Amino acid sequence: MTSASARIVILPIAAWASIGLASSMSGDELELGTLTPIFADGLESGNIFVWDAGPGPTQSCPFTPEANGFFSLDSEQSSYVVRLPVDYDLQNPVPQRLLVALHGCGGTALDFAGWAAVPAVLRATQDYLAISVGGREGECWELDTDGALVAAAIEHVRSCFYVHQRQIVLAGYSSGGLLAYKLAMEDSLTWAGVLIEVSLLSAAVGGNTDAVLDAAAWKINVAHSARLEDEIFDIDFVRLDRDKMLERNFPLVYRELPGGHVGTSADWSDYLLPQMATWSTP
Repeated sequence: MTSASARIVILPIAAWASIGLASSMSGDELELGTLTPIFADGLESGNIFVWDAGPGPTQSCPFTPEANGFFSLDSEQSSYVVRLPVDYDLQNPVPQRLLVALHGCGGTALDFAGWAAVPAVLRATQDYLAISVGGREGECWELDTDGALVAAAIEHVRSCFYVHQRQIVLAGYSSGGLLAYKLAMEDSLTWAGVLIEVSLLSAAVGGNTDAVLDAAAWKINVAHSARLEDEIFDIDFVRLDRDKMLERNFPLVYRELPGGHVGTSADWSDYLLPQMATWSTP
């Protein structure tokens, strides 16, 4: 997006008649009407976040969506699955919120994209760009190394489509939640927030929860959906992490549901995904 600027020139009251402008005046006050901001990218929303959207796409990336609108692209590190927002204009793109989804152990990028990143009930109105990172199909994520897979997928998708640089959100289920939490806390200024389903912050950061939260560059947005009978991530430990975030005034949205270690589309469509609608980095 090219930068837009405006110059305001203040003229004496007497000068307005000389340039043919009518006005309604009360004393020395001049009624000028309403200014409507027009940005170089064509947006007229007045949303200040548009002003710092970052660079647009740099290449055309051919793709063929399958029946549900998903398609695969390849970064330098792995393949990843994409679904574009409704009415995304390839010729005149505007910046989009990006959801970066990470599946659980045994999952795949395509499967997770379909039931979590863009559940069926949201597809007709999808208003964000979604990717589901590949490279660990059928496996768990390696927390120490797989940040590179995530970074490569984001870099590539940003070269193909217009991603708003201040509205990139991580999302993860189970093992993917561990990696999402780790990346979010290690480099919080990169992310607008993180969405978590049945996972555990302290397990993601090697038990150093207090130090990691204290060192975070900003109090990043977090939404977490937990299960009371989770047999992998004990609810007592989840609550300890919850309380530590709340004690430090992290903007945490949190809930607990009955059940074991399981993920559902409704968790994402009805609770987690709506939370990110207004998230942005500082």
